[in-house]
Amino acid sequence: MTDRKPNYYWTFEKCKEDALKYTTKKEFAEKSPSSYVKSNRNGWMNDISSHMILYGNKYKRCIYCYEFIEDNRVYIGLTYNINERESNRKRDKNDKVTKHINETGYVPVRKQLTDYIDVEEASKLEGEYLEKYKNDNWIILNTAKTGGIGGSTLYWTKEKCINSAKDCKTRNEFRIKYRGAYSSSVKNGWIIDIYHIIKQERINVKYTKDMCIEKSKYCQTRKDFKEKYKGEFDASYKYGWLDEISSHMIRKMKWTKDECKRASFNCINKNDFKKKHKGAYNSSIKNKWINDFFSKK
Repeated sequence: MTDRKPNYYWTFEKCKEDALKYTTKKEFAEKSPSSYVKSNRNGWMNDISSHMILYGNKYKRCIYCYEFIEDNRVYIGLTYNINERESNRKRDKNDKVTKHINETGYVPVRKQLTDYIDVEEASKLEGEYLEKYKNDNWIILNTAKTGGIGGSTLYWTKEKCINSAKDCKTRNEFRIKYRGAYSSSVKNGWIIDIYHIIKQERINVKYTKDMCIEKSKYCQTRKDFKEKYKGEFDASYKYGWLDEISSHMIRKMKWTKDECKRASFNCINKNDFKKKHKGAYNSSIKNKWINDFFSKK
């Protein structure tokens, strides 16, 4: 669950205390976006995240290797998240490292050879490390050419997330309609800015009567109208159009005793009454009128 505390709550000390709950910046951004965004905006992130595991992103990669000491084999690669890469590798039966483990029973030593560095530099260094291992008489397990950046690039950039948010009237609509953009916004700490944009877009919309009438056609009840198109509903209420616009909608009826009695006339018994006029039946039960209508039937 994300935090809901007001912006002024997040002082440096509070953000630092909050950050200690998480082991990565990704987890911090997903589980406590307000604290994460405030820390970024105020330049506190380096001070409060020093305990976190550092991973790369679409611009950063690290070089790693798996050394099989028993038969002098080695695999060299690069990735933006060394632990996630290992988890994916274990699920892939065709992976070179996994295959060699299954064929020989040998357990490799995993080494992280560099920090998370610029992706172009990492791509060049991967080839250099491969040559170094070759010169040291290691047998290389890699079959693909080195230099691939490893991992996918980021599709949901901040700009794309903002453009998607502008197409939504509510936060919930953004979350449901653009799941990828929502997840990326939370992960990268943009979600507070995105929500502000959604709010501003709603304020700037001018709801005309025709716009409200058009949206109301897709709703069967006022409740449905309010939940699906809150802006149009609020404008209709504010400008006195709601009764006219919702005239086609189903409205809850308050069942009086006379109306319940009238509804019971075409029913052969209480069970028939319940099936044909559930609202009237419930009111008759609640108000203890039911026997008056069927005492002689």
